[in-house]
Amino acid sequence: MRQMGDNPRVAYMLRHGPVPHWVKVARQHREQAARQARQAAADARAERVPVRAQGRHRAPRRWWNWLATAVGTTLLRGLNTLKARDHSRNFGIPI
Repeated sequence: MRQMGDNPRVAYMLRHGPVPHWVKVARQHREQAARQARQAAADARAERVPVRAQGRHRAPRRWWNWLATAVGTTLLRGLNTLKARDHSRNFGIPI
C-alpha cells in the first residue's frame, strides 16, 4: 500500500483513513442519476422526428400576414373616405 503512495486516492486514504460508507452510496446515487439522465436524453433524441430542410435560410412569409394587412388597410381607407365626404353623418364605427 505504501508503494502506491503517489496515487492521490491511496495517499488520501493513508492520511485520513478509509472512506465512509455514505460517500460510496452518494457516489453510486450520482452515477445512477447521471446514467438515467443520459438514457432519457438518448430516448428524447430517438423520438424526435427529423425536420425536412427548407433549402432557404429564412422561412417564407405566411400568406395571412399580407391578407390581414390588405384587409385592414382597405377598411381604414374606406372609413376615411366616407368621413371625408360627409362630416355630418355618424357611421357608428369608432376609430
